[in-house]
Amino acid sequence: MEFAHFYLNSPIAKYLTLIMPDATLTLAKINVSSMTGTLAQLIALTSFGNEFLETGSVPNEFYPGNSTFQFCNSVEFVAFKQAFFFTRFKEKTFTADPVEWFKKLKKDKCKKLSLFYQSSADQSTGPDHKLAGFVGGGGTWLIEAIYDKHSDFWANNWAVTNKEAADRKIWSVKYGATAWEQPTQNLQFDLATVKNEVGEALSNISNFAGRHQLDNWTSIFEKARKTLDADNPAVDFYHKDLIVAKNYSLAARQLLFAAGLAWVFGGMGSWNDLGFGTDEDNKLYDDLSAALYGAINTAVMAAVNISDDHNE
Repeated sequence: MEFAHFYLNSPIAKYLTLIMPDATLTLAKINVSSMTGTLAQLIALTSFGNEFLETGSVPNEFYPGNSTFQFCNSVEFVAFKQAFFFTRFKEKTFTADPVEWFKKLKKDKCKKLSLFYQSSADQSTGPDHKLAGFVGGGGTWLIEAIYDKHSDFWANNWAVTNKEAADRKIWSVKYGATAWEQPTQNLQFDLATVKNEVGEALSNISNFAGRHQLDNWTSIFEKARKTLDADNPAVDFYHKDLIVAKNYSLAARQLLFAAGLAWVFGGMGSWNDLGFGTDEDNKLYDDLSAALYGAINTAVMAAVNISDDHNE
């Protein structure tokens, strides 16, 4: 099945050999604006999904109107099932669209959605921050559906199915539940601690860019750093409908949108595409980039997963 290459480095990898034993990383370029479209959609599904689990509704325009779906011709959810213990897993439709998925989760008594990220155990192909602008690269992101006594984990597969679409909706997206009834993770982080980590990473990499007269990159890093303290942190962000803003404190929103604005990890023409004249500078560039990438990923989880008693 197509999903397998997204899970090779996750804690649920033992299930993959049942689905696709010879899975390999797919490096198809994806649309990048502030952060990758795949991650933005994961965030939106988690945020609006939690709103639905709490209230039983989301805005009518959420699907397909949310900006994270703008290039998608379909977004469906599938599960892998066995007819018998000794037979192969087969893909079966779970729901045909995100809102139906929310309804099914609520009916099944799902309590909360949470984001889960794990860096790649094997980075011999390249470090995560170098591959983050490509489908299947950059580590493993999952949506965790949390129930009373277990969690199910969902990941995405993006495939170009209509390359010539006049409306640019070229992608078909599937979310697959490939690990179920697992121990709950619900990763939580202290917002103030993560804010300091992101601020330090941005300050260090901004100083490096400034020393090398990379004015455009310095400006990007400084804008992200200032967003950590902004009164309206979403004002310069591409996906202004990324989350249900009322459900997040200002501190959480500052952290999330600063992380989004600091996302510079793409392919050709991105921050990843630079090189410097000395080995020392190249090593420092890689170290600072890896530190920022790690801080950004933690920031996204910290902001999106924040529980009510820490959302302040």
